[in-house]
Amino acid sequence: MTREVRHNYSPSFVAAHSTAPSLKSKVADVLLLAFWAAMIPGFMWVGSAAGF
Repeated sequence: MTREVRHNYSPSFVAAHSTAPSLKSKVADVLLLAFWAAMIPGFMWVGSAAGF
C-alpha cells in the first residue's frame, strides 16, 4: 500500500499564503482581538448591572 502525496490534489496552504500579511491586515487583527477581549468584561458588567 502506497501513500499518495496530498499536495498533488489540493493547493498547499503555505503556497496560497506565501506573502507576509499587510499592515492593514495586522491592524484589523489587533482591533478584532481588542474588541473581542473587551466584550468579556463588558458582558460581565452588563450581567452584574442586570442582577445576574
